[in-house]
Amino acid sequence: MKIAVFTKSTTLHKGHGGLETQNKALCEGLSKRGHKITVFSPKKDLEFDEFKENGVDYVFIEADYKNYISSSFRKNSWSKKSLEVFTDYHQKEKFNLVLGQSSAAESIVENKNKLEVKTVSISHGTTLSEFNTFVKNISSIKDIYWLIRNTQYFLRQYFGRQRRFVLHSDKVIAVSQYVKKALVSETFVDERRVEVIHNGVDGDLYRTERNNRDVGGLVHIYFIGRIERSKGILTVIDIINKIDRDVVLHVVGSGPCQKEAEKLVAKYKIQEKVIFHGKMPHYEFIKKVNPDIFVFPTKRVEGFPMVIVEAMFAGMPTVAFDWGGVSDAVIDEKTGFLISANKNEEFTEKLVKLIDDFEMRKEMGKNSREIAEKDYTIDTMVDRYEKIFTEVLK
Repeated sequence: MKIAVFTKSTTLHKGHGGLETQNKALCEGLSKRGHKITVFSPKKDLEFDEFKENGVDYVFIEADYKNYISSSFRKNSWSKKSLEVFTDYHQKEKFNLVLGQSSAAESIVENKNKLEVKTVSISHGTTLSEFNTFVKNISSIKDIYWLIRNTQYFLRQYFGRQRRFVLHSDKVIAVSQYVKKALVSETFVDERRVEVIHNGVDGDLYRTERNNRDVGGLVHIYFIGRIERSKGILTVIDIINKIDRDVVLHVVGSGPCQKEAEKLVAKYKIQEKVIFHGKMPHYEFIKKVNPDIFVFPTKRVEGFPMVIVEAMFAGMPTVAFDWGGVSDAVIDEKTGFLISANKNEEFTEKLVKLIDDFEMRKEMGKNSREIAEKDYTIDTMVDRYEKIFTEVLK
């Protein structure tokens, strides 16, 4: 197949995250299967217009992606420029299919009949979920100001862009059961047109031989992510302060809440129990420290958190709050503990239970790795995408 992939950013751009990493893995996986993949993305800070990496062609378009309000009036809007550039490529050599990350292929989706091309869109989350996350994490007057300022944007996304790309695509991929349910609720799309495909990762990067430390020895607890309130960094520090056990919390990442987190650690006088490592690759830290327990104290409505899957490949049990698609990854009492959102005392209780029970950690870690190997590899993900593409093209 000749497939065009649209995304608002790539791993070649600065500050890329999970969506860009997933897109790269998917595109390179499809390329290895013999498909011709061309990725279209805004140029942003890049100094080149085209690039080729691991069999995938990249086309970077000089366009403004951010200003959605006046996009229909501006010649340089992503909506207009992406359609213009794709049409030119498509006329030279027809694409069989267009794959859009979230709403990035919106203008192609809306013109699919004229272009005579099939379209599939991937949803990593929903507009209402993002709005609810913002509301639940309001903690200052400044947050209220941003809520008022952004409400109109959320409404336009909710009633406009999200519904257009979801309702007009030939098929929609949701990254978790939660996202599928939310999409059906928010857009009224026929649930038969929405398929769930979990993101896959390169498990080889995270697999380690578990370092079976002595029972009763120091237990290493692992948090990774952007250091901000909505990721639960202050919550997990508060929990560690209350645990009277021989533990150390490793914090990997950076973000706007780091100074506040460091002050909280100093206030509690637990500097020996909390280590800030800064930003570094997940797999690099796992192989260096080989931590015992992964914690995911999120206050966000998550689509499908890939960090949990990566921890599973490393053979770690997870203690996590049950927000959004977290329950697709964590099986309560089998691969870890799933805690009702914001139940901090229960989170503490379950974490202590794992800290105290070496055999439980070992068993849950084993279950985690086995499930990851079965359900969350890149090959499994690509298999499922190929199946959907074939169905759409029939």
